[in-house]
Amino acid sequence: MACAFSLCLYGIGLFILYKIVDRLIRLPRVGNYMNRYILITGCDSGFGNMLAKRLNSLGVPVFAGCLTEKGEDELRKSCSPLLKTFRLDVSDPSSVRKAFDFVKANLPKGQGLWGLMNNAGILGRAGRVEWNTLDDYKHVNSVNSYGLIDMTVTFLPLIKQAKGRIVNTASVVARFAYPASVPYTVSKYMVEGFSDCLRRQLNQFGVTTVIIEPGFHNTPITSLEAVNPMLRSFWESLTPEIRDEFGEEYYRESGRIYEKFHARISDRPMDVVDAYEEALLALMPRARYLIGADANYFWLPLQMLPERLGDWILEYLAKPPIPASMKRR
Repeated sequence: MACAFSLCLYGIGLFILYKIVDRLIRLPRVGNYMNRYILITGCDSGFGNMLAKRLNSLGVPVFAGCLTEKGEDELRKSCSPLLKTFRLDVSDPSSVRKAFDFVKANLPKGQGLWGLMNNAGILGRAGRVEWNTLDDYKHVNSVNSYGLIDMTVTFLPLIKQAKGRIVNTASVVARFAYPASVPYTVSKYMVEGFSDCLRRQLNQFGVTTVIIEPGFHNTPITSLEAVNPMLRSFWESLTPEIRDEFGEEYYRESGRIYEKFHARISDRPMDVVDAYEEALLALMPRARYLIGADANYFWLPLQMLPERLGDWILEYLAKPPIPASMKRR
């Protein structure tokens, strides 16, 4: 018993030492920020907007891609001229190509792009597999995965030139699938697979690839103001047959469950921005950042359990509503 206790203490001590060393080696920065040109997608709001302002305050030249004129105006008013905005729709290949031409024209002669921060993303329509159509998957993937891939491949020559960084935003739902938002989950699994391949291929070029896996954070795309109208519109667009199968009470209870879930999600978006900054500017960044208490202490442990047990725990905690057709049996 004493030997087992000693081994346990020894293991805990080694783990703590590992965490301390891991934290210390991330502290040194690359320096020479004035020549570290970084492109960020999805800067209208949320993580991308906060990161653009953070890097601008550090003296990093930033190319901020915005979907709207309003997003551009807000950033220009709140940042120094080191930050240059441009219109960007990552789901549109012609827009991505125009972005490449803009960035290349505004880089100093012979200068590459130090960082590509693929942050742009959308939630899409959240609901059951039976509710989503193929167009729902195409819509979400056009931004979250295909748009990310297009941006990466298009800007890769400039990244190679600088031996820089590619930082891709995946999600904790690409570790343990979140069944209430199927197209979004599918898109983030694709980001994980693409990024792992990218990292293993680009090492020989001196290019670093980093995956960011945020847990659930309170941002514009997860807000009740955004999700509730989406759920209502989604429900009303379903066929009468599907609405009859699940019932109005199922839809209403789904909304109530999300409201309870939303009350527990992290209100610390800067944790994600901190990880973005470290991934882009640390001398020795991690290959993967899992961010948030839920990500580290709930979703990650669920991933490690046998699948049937993890499924049961998630269902027990979420207590999903019962479809009307099941009640009628």
